[in-house]
Amino acid sequence: MKVNIYKNSSSVKLRRTHTVAAVIPNYNYENFIIERIDSILFQTYPISELIILDDASPDNSVEIINEKISTIKKEHPKLKIKFIINEKNSGGCVFSQWQKGIKEVTSDYIWIAEADDSCDCHFLETAMKKFDDYETAVLFYSDSYRINQNNVVKSTTCSDWADMWKSGRYNSDFFNEGKNEIKYFLSGTNPIMNVSSVVWKNQKNLPDIFEEAKKYKVAGDWYIYSRVLEYGDIVYSSKPLNYYRKHDQGSASTNVKLLTEYNEVCSVQNSIAKRYKLTPELLEWQKVRRRGMGFTENNKNIGTKGRIAWLIPWFSSGSGGHRTIFSNINRLVDHGYQCDAYIQTLNNEYPSEILERIREGYGEFKGDVFAGYTLADKKYDMVFATGWDTAEPVSKTKIKHKMYFIQDFEPWFFAMGSEYLTAEDSYRLNLDGITIGKWLSEKISSKYPMNTNYFNFCADLGTYKKLDNIKKEDAICLIFQPGKPRRCDKIALKALQIVQEIRPKTKIYLYGSMAKAIHGLNVTHLGEISTDKCNELYNKCSVGICMSASNPSRIPFEMMAAGLPVVELYHENNLYDFPEKGCLLAQPNPESIATAILEVLNNKELRMSMSEAGNKYMQDYPIEKGYTQFIDFVDKVMAGEDTVRKNKIKKSYTTPPVEASEKVKKVSNELKKEITYGSLPTAREMVRGSIPRRVIRKSKNLIKKTINFIKTA
Repeated sequence: MKVNIYKNSSSVKLRRTHTVAAVIPNYNYENFIIERIDSILFQTYPISELIILDDASPDNSVEIINEKISTIKKEHPKLKIKFIINEKNSGGCVFSQWQKGIKEVTSDYIWIAEADDSCDCHFLETAMKKFDDYETAVLFYSDSYRINQNNVVKSTTCSDWADMWKSGRYNSDFFNEGKNEIKYFLSGTNPIMNVSSVVWKNQKNLPDIFEEAKKYKVAGDWYIYSRVLEYGDIVYSSKPLNYYRKHDQGSASTNVKLLTEYNEVCSVQNSIAKRYKLTPELLEWQKVRRRGMGFTENNKNIGTKGRIAWLIPWFSSGSGGHRTIFSNINRLVDHGYQCDAYIQTLNNEYPSEILERIREGYGEFKGDVFAGYTLADKKYDMVFATGWDTAEPVSKTKIKHKMYFIQDFEPWFFAMGSEYLTAEDSYRLNLDGITIGKWLSEKISSKYPMNTNYFNFCADLGTYKKLDNIKKEDAICLIFQPGKPRRCDKIALKALQIVQEIRPKTKIYLYGSMAKAIHGLNVTHLGEISTDKCNELYNKCSVGICMSASNPSRIPFEMMAAGLPVVELYHENNLYDFPEKGCLLAQPNPESIATAILEVLNNKELRMSMSEAGNKYMQDYPIEKGYTQFIDFVDKVMAGEDTVRKNKIKKSYTTPPVEASEKVKKVSNELKKEITYGSLPTAREMVRGSIPRRVIRKSKNLIKKTINFIKTA
C-alpha cells in the first residue's frame, strides 16, 4: 500500500476563519520537498503563509525550491511566501530552525511541516475544526501513517509507539487539560511521534520556549510540548492524517548517539517532575521509559554493545527456566547490551503488569518489557527464541543473528503427536542454539541440523553453601512439582513410600509447589520457599531428590553446592552433566530410586564423601561462570566469530546405575496404601488458558484510573 497525495487530492477549498502559517524546515531533502509543498497547497483549509527554510543543504534543494516558489506565486498570488536560506549550517539543531521559522509567522496558527513528511488533504481542516470546538486548546495533533522513502505504508498508526501501556487511549479522539496531559502522559514519554502532525496556536511566548529547546538535539520537541501545554489544552484526532516518513536506511531522526538521547530523556522527565508532584507510579513509569532506552542511572553503557530482542512464553510463579532467562538478560544488560523482552500474555496484560510479575517472582529486571511477540520498530542485532513456540516467529524476522536459548528437550514434554513434532521441528528452523548443559547440546546437534554450544550448570555459591549452624536431620527433601510431568512425581512418591515403610522415622520434606495434601505418605509440605530457605533445607537433610526425565534441573547442582547428596534418574539426559561422586543415579523406577536413597541414608561414610565431593565439584561452577560463558558466546556471535562446538561431548557419569535391591522389591510388593493427591495444572495448561495468579495489579489499576480520569476531566 502506498500513499499518493496527487491521486487523493480535493478541489474543495473551505472558507478560512483563521490564518495558518506552514513552516517547512529543509535540509538535504531534494527528493521530497516538492511533495511536501504540494501536500500543503492541496489542503482543503488553505494556508495564509508559507515559510520555507533551508539549512545550507549540499544537494539541489535550493534550486528546486526557488523554481517551485516561482510557480506558486503565479498560481497563488495572494499567498505570503518567504524563503530563508542559511549561508552556514546550524549544526544539526533542528529546533533552531523551528524557532527561526516561527519568528517570521504573523498568522493565528502555526504548522511546522517537516520537509520529508507528507499528509492527507484534510489535515488542516480537521485541526481547525478541533480548535473551533475547543477554544482553550493551544495544541492539536493527529495520528500518523508511517511511510518509507518510497511512500510505502509501513504502519497505519503510530499509536503502537505512543501507547506505552497498551491502554487504547489513542484509538479515539480526545480533549484534555494541558497540565493533566503533562503530568499523566508527557511526564513519562513523548506520545507525539512527529511534529508534522502538530498545529500550534500562535502565542507570544513560543519563541522563548523554542529558545530553551535549542539545548536539545533530540528531545526538544517533547520539551516544547511540555511547556506549551502549561498555557492551554490539547486536542487529538485518531485519524492518521499525517504521513510520517521513516527512511529504511536511517535519517536525521534515527542516527543519534544512544547516550545523548538517554541524557535528554532524563532531562525532560526531570524538568516535568520538578514542576509537578508525580505519584510513585508515575515516577516508576519514567524509569520504565529510561530502561527502554537501554540505560540506568548507574550504568550508562547499556546498548553500546548491541540490541537484543527476546521472545519469552508466559510464566507461572517460581519457574526456574524463566529465572535463568531473566538472570542472563540482566547480565547482558550489565555487559552493555540493550535487551527487550517480548512476553506472551494471557489476559491482555500491560507491560507494567508483566514487569511487576517479574519483579515479584524474580527480583530486579534490567531489560525492557513488551506485551506479545510483535517486535517494536527497532533495529535489533540479535533475537532469541526461548521455547519451541517462539522459534518460528524468530525464524521469520529479518534480524541478522537468530538464536535459540534452549533449556530443555521440549518435544519430550508432549505425547507423540502434533505438539511433539512441532516442538521437534523448531530445531530445524536455521537458528543457532545455546543450551544449558552438555547433554542438551549433544542431543540436538547430533540429531538435527542445528549448530549448538552450551554453558555449564552452575549455582549461586553465595546462596547455596554449607552452614555450620544447621543441625543435620534424618530427612529427605524432594522438589515436588506435579504440574511438570518430567519431574516424575509418581515414581518419586512411590520411592519415598518404600523408604518410609523401611525407615518410618525418616522425615520427608516436599517443596516447590502449592500442591494439595498427600494421602498415603507422611510428609511435611513446605510449599514454595525462598532460595535462602532452600539452602537451609538442603543443609538440614541427608538426601536431596529432584527428578528430571529431560534436561537436568539446576536444583541438584544447588543441592550439591550446599553439601547435600543427590539421588537422580539414570537416563541419557543425566549422564553428561553430573559428576561421578556427588550423586547416585538409579534406574528410573521407584524400587531402584528407593534403593539409592536407602544406600545413602544407611551409610554415613558414603553420605559424608558424597557431601564433600559434590560441594568440591560445585566450587568450580559458580553462577558467574555460566553467565560469563553465555556472554562470551553472545560477544563472539556479534563479532562474527565461529561459535560452533567442534568436539563430541563425553559422558561425565560412567558408574553403573543403582539397581533395586531384593529387600526393596519385597517391601514394594507388600505395600497396600495407594498414594493420592490433588495435582496442579501442567505448565502447558497454565500457558494455554488458566487465569494467572494475580491478574489485577497496581500498575494496571493506576493506568485504568488515569485513563478514566482523563476521559471525564
